[in-house]
Amino acid sequence: MREYKELISNPEEIGLSSSVLNNYEEVMKKAFDDKTLKGAVVLVARHGKIAHFKAYGNADEDKAMDTECMFRLASMSKMVGTVALMQLVDQGKIMISDPVSRYIPAFASKKVAKVVDDKVQLVDAVREITVHDILAMTSGIVSTWSSGDPGRDYSAACMRDAGINDAMHDLDLTLEEYINLLAPLPLAAQPGEIWEYSNSSMLTVARIVEIVSGLPLDEYLQKNIFEPLGMEDTAFFPSKEKWDRFPYVYAAGTGEKLTELDVPGTDDTRVPFGTNKKFFNCAGGLMGTTYDYFRFAQMLLNGGELDGVRIISRHAVELISMNHVGSKRDQFYGHAWGYMANVQEEYNTTFNYMGNGSWGWHGYWGTVFNIYPQKDMLTIFMSQCSPEPPSWKIQEQALSVASSAVLD
Repeated sequence: MREYKELISNPEEIGLSSSVLNNYEEVMKKAFDDKTLKGAVVLVARHGKIAHFKAYGNADEDKAMDTECMFRLASMSKMVGTVALMQLVDQGKIMISDPVSRYIPAFASKKVAKVVDDKVQLVDAVREITVHDILAMTSGIVSTWSSGDPGRDYSAACMRDAGINDAMHDLDLTLEEYINLLAPLPLAAQPGEIWEYSNSSMLTVARIVEIVSGLPLDEYLQKNIFEPLGMEDTAFFPSKEKWDRFPYVYAAGTGEKLTELDVPGTDDTRVPFGTNKKFFNCAGGLMGTTYDYFRFAQMLLNGGELDGVRIISRHAVELISMNHVGSKRDQFYGHAWGYMANVQEEYNTTFNYMGNGSWGWHGYWGTVFNIYPQKDMLTIFMSQCSPEPPSWKIQEQALSVASSAVLD
C-alpha cells in the first residue's frame, strides 16, 4: 500500500462539499446497473490535497476494484511524452519552431496527397513540418482509418501499406523502426492546414526525445519523470508480479468480460502487451495507478513542480495547455487543442470538462484526467471498458460532480 495518507484531507477544509462528492455513489451505481462499467476509481484533489479517492464496483467477477489497481492509460500516455519533450525544450536542446527534419532527416522534402482534377496527385509541401505541428496535431500526419476524403485517405492507405497500424498493441518494432516507416510517406494536408488526431504524431515526438536525449524512451521517462515524481507503478511493461492488480476489460453495454481474442495483442484482457516488449508506445502504451497519475497531474497543476522537484517550467505548462489550433479543430469532443491536450474554452453539446479553462485528455479504455487551474483542482477517473464511447457520459458526470463540489 502506497503511503499517501498525509495527503488525504477533509473536503470542507479545502473548499469542497462532502455531500456533493457523495453523489459518486449514485453515479457509479447507475453505471454498474446499466452495465456501462464494471468498476472505477475516482480521485478529486484541490490545493494539493486529496478530497476523494475511492474505488467502486469490481475489477473482476469476484474481486472488488481497489485504489491500488493498475490501469492501461492508453492516450493519457501522450501527456507524459509531451512533458518529456518539453523538458528538452526547457534545456534549449529543442526549439518548438525547429523542423522535424533537424532530428529525423527523412522528414525533409515531404510530399502531400492532393486531389487535382478528381485525381490524387503528390505535390511538394509548402514548408517543413515543425515540432509545434506534431505537438498540436496539425502536421498533416493522420490516422490510418478511412474517411471518404480521397487525398486524406490516400495518405492513410500509404500508412497501412507500410505496416503502420493505429492499434499498435504489440508491434515487433522499435520507435526508430516505426518512424523510419512513417517519415517517407506523403502527408494528408499541407503542414498547419488541418487538425487531425494521430498516434503517429505522438510517436514522432517520442522518437525525437530518444534522439536528442540519447536514451531509449523507457529509460528517459524512468530517469526524468517517473523516479523524480515517485511514480512507482508506471511503465510500458509492468513486471509480471503486478499483473494481478489490473482490472479485466468489460464490454460497455453488456457487462461481458472480454477475452484476449477481443483485445488483440494482449496476454489477457488485463495487460495490453504480448511478448516483444520493445515498442515504447507513448501514444497509448503506458500503464499505472490512479495515484501515480495524480502525482503527474498535480505537478502540471502546480506549474511544473511537485514536492520541491521541478519537472518542467511554468512556461512549458502554459504552452501545453493553451489553444494552438483555432478554427482548425473539428467537433471531436468539441474543444480547443493544446499540445496533446484537450482544452475547454466554452460549454458544448459534445463533452464538457470541469469548466472553461480546464484541460486534460482521455484514454481509450475508459480513463480521463482533467486539470482546472482556476479552481486549483484536478480529477482523475479510471475504468477499463471497451469500447470507450459508452463511458464518456459517466466520465463527464464524474468531472461535473467534482466541479459542483466547489464551495468557494
